[in-house]
Amino acid sequence: MKALSKVLAAVAVAVAVAQVGGSCATTEEEEGYAVYESPMIEPAPGARYHVIQRGENLYRIGMWYGVSVEELKRFNNIWDVHDIKTGTRIYIPAKEEVKPEKSEGKRWYKATQASTPKGPMKTSVRFVWPVKKVDLSSPFGIRGDTKHTGVDLRNPEGTPIYAAAGGQVIFSGDGPSGYGNTIMIKHDPNTITVYAHNQDNTVQENDTVRQGQQVATVGRTGRATGYHVHFEVRINRKPVDPERYLPRR
Repeated sequence: MKALSKVLAAVAVAVAVAQVGGSCATTEEEEGYAVYESPMIEPAPGARYHVIQRGENLYRIGMWYGVSVEELKRFNNIWDVHDIKTGTRIYIPAKEEVKPEKSEGKRWYKATQASTPKGPMKTSVRFVWPVKKVDLSSPFGIRGDTKHTGVDLRNPEGTPIYAAAGGQVIFSGDGPSGYGNTIMIKHDPNTITVYAHNQDNTVQENDTVRQGQQVATVGRTGRATGYHVHFEVRINRKPVDPERYLPRR
């Protein structure tokens, strides 16, 4: 019990430290902390989400769904299995997304590898920037030892955030660990945008929004180190560089 108390105290200190700064926190800034990204994708056929309850761990959850701990870590971008908070949604991949293999009498699962496109993934959706003042504080791509799955657009607290394109709100609320207050908008069967760290969401799940309609205000909720919106474009459930699909700055 003493050891557990020390771990919980260390976590509390790390979270408090993460509240100072100017961008999305990374595992380089918060070593040992998970960055859950996969729960923001639309589930593949046969996949589902699981809300973590008190006392559960990845091993137990994996046993229930027939998925290995390593697969749960990979699909949810979990770096530290000890940083899984009660109430967090995690993505449970469909059987088609993992390939069973046998090794030394134990059952293991290996992810099927999808081919990586040589050029930008295509979508017919035309986007506008989600804020009027485009102040890029962190681009898409590798940052430290993690992949930043969107762009960070720095703006003052309470600045309006607009829908980058018309569509239907498929998520509005407290996102997975680190994202804070989050909006997800589905624009066509394959294209989704994500707006995270919001101060307030001004639309609700199932609302239909038009391009340029306000959907939230800039905040620093979740694991953010300054006021900004973390903006993502996902095509076929995969994050892509938003700047490839937005007007020139």
